[in-house]
Amino acid sequence: MARPALPAEPPSDTIQRLVRRLIAFAILLTLAAIGVNQFLLDRVLHHGAIAWTQSFAAELLRREPALHTLLRDGAPDPTALARIVGVPEAVEIAGYRLLGPDGQLLYQSSATAAAPPRTQAAPPRLPQAEVPLADAEGVAGWLVVSMRETGRRAALREAFRMAQASIATFGAATLLLLLWLGLRGRREEAAAARARYLLRHDSLTGLATHAELRDRLAQALALARPTGRQVGVLVLNLRGFRDVNAVHGRATGDAVLEALALRLRTLVRREDTVARLSADRFAVVQTAIIGEEDAITLAERLAKALAEPLPLACGGGLTLSVELGLAVAPQDGQEAELLLARAEAALSAARGQPEPAIRGFEPAMDEAIRARREIEADLRQAIEAEALVLHYQPQRRLRDRRLTGFEALLRWPHPRRGMIPPAEFIPMAEQNGLIVPLGAWVIRAACTEAARWPGDLRVAVNLSPAQFRHGDLVCTVAEALARSGLSPHRLELEITESLLQEDTEDVVRLLLDLRGLGVSIAMDDFGTGWSSLAHLWRFPFGKLKIDRAFITELTRDPKLSAIVATIVGLGRILDMEVVAEGVEAEDQARILTAEGCEQGQGWLFGRPMPAEAVRRLIAEESGRASRTAA
Repeated sequence: MARPALPAEPPSDTIQRLVRRLIAFAILLTLAAIGVNQFLLDRVLHHGAIAWTQSFAAELLRREPALHTLLRDGAPDPTALARIVGVPEAVEIAGYRLLGPDGQLLYQSSATAAAPPRTQAAPPRLPQAEVPLADAEGVAGWLVVSMRETGRRAALREAFRMAQASIATFGAATLLLLLWLGLRGRREEAAAARARYLLRHDSLTGLATHAELRDRLAQALALARPTGRQVGVLVLNLRGFRDVNAVHGRATGDAVLEALALRLRTLVRREDTVARLSADRFAVVQTAIIGEEDAITLAERLAKALAEPLPLACGGGLTLSVELGLAVAPQDGQEAELLLARAEAALSAARGQPEPAIRGFEPAMDEAIRARREIEADLRQAIEAEALVLHYQPQRRLRDRRLTGFEALLRWPHPRRGMIPPAEFIPMAEQNGLIVPLGAWVIRAACTEAARWPGDLRVAVNLSPAQFRHGDLVCTVAEALARSGLSPHRLELEITESLLQEDTEDVVRLLLDLRGLGVSIAMDDFGTGWSSLAHLWRFPFGKLKIDRAFITELTRDPKLSAIVATIVGLGRILDMEVVAEGVEAEDQARILTAEGCEQGQGWLFGRPMPAEAVRRLIAEESGRASRTAA
């Protein structure tokens, strides 16, 4: 069994550890601040009480200089005691006691008659302070004062309590902030881990992606060189799989892919790697094989097993045929990229056969690989140098042939190969990721050119499904509109039915975001599949473009006229404009007009032309309209 897809990397706990430490530190700091605040309050009140007690002791000594002797004797003279009783008490003093050197009570005021001995704690509402009464001979006794809760002491306590509450509030807010940051960081790290996982593993099947396959192949090659073993690479294509989604629906297609992935895993060894390269292409890396025969044996086993019917949830079974291409290291290459390219070349040769076949790499296939690599390198340079050009095909209103806009069509004037049609280099750009920068340039260039056109003439730009999967399409469009100054309603973005077979929710969200910019969304090549009709109501389209397949034989097949009328009626119900593509004859335009089709595009109204020719055409039509009005 193949090595299972690696689990998502656990989120790095570095930030989480830091947040936890900050939370603990915030809690400790808050508790410490509250404790220090309480300590300072107690100290301030205590020092205040000591100060009042010392002041009162000084007054007692002033009134009765022989107080030390009286305390030592333990039996105060009534006359001296009367003088002591006559000393006025400050408002802060609730009462006091005089104690001898051994703690014996000699006198207490009436307010403290119920006060406990000095060795017991003072009542909470009457805090106490005591000071020694000493002379040259030493401590003669003690003055213990019970403090009254005056307004000043209460205000001081309230101020400290408010400070304590502020500290607690700040600490709680800090704690909540740190907790929120921790939860947010955990979510972000989990999302990043998920993104890293999806970069290496297919989200549907759990198989390795192309990047993961390339890395594992490089590791297998490095391990095989010292041992003299060989490494096999098999690339297989499911013939006819693209019709499964159209006929049975997306859910069935996904279930078929999951079942195929499980079957592939059970057919190979644990140390081998299975990857999903695209919707219907898979690859297997065989590690440490003895020779090419092992790779051929596995290829035959895969072809036979995958041709077995797959059960469908709706009942019955689905049979798919498999085409395989294989390459073996070291004879077919010793680098991962080269080996993969040669296995792909072998698969291309197998796909060229009328029946499903297994083809191994042959040296003659190198020329095709070299040519493809040269074109890829040239395309990359052309994109960087902005050496591609846009041509524009007119779109006209059928009832009066008024110009309504143009569709931007990409062209590549190659310095050696001449004009290369899009059908040759667009699929290549989609495979190697160049479609994202290429598509962004097309949007920018089309918006810049359309901004020069007068009136409300629109420009239509085709989007690749790859642009929805990679790159920030919404920001790209918004930036192009902002830089060019083109009004958003003059930009029309065309998508094909293949996009509807992607993640529907994500596609809907992106299309709604694009509509939020003010641009229009058009369904291109409408009517060539089932998915467009099934999901049309879910997507925010403003225009339907009838595929040219319905227009070519329109004048010779009455059924096609009925189909066109149905599509036009559907567009009217859904409040969408309808455009017919591939209009090449007046009879076709007449039938389309009779059926209520609003716009047409095709050679009858103009072939794709450079930007300069577009400007001349617009100027000529504007001049003609002015003369007619005059």
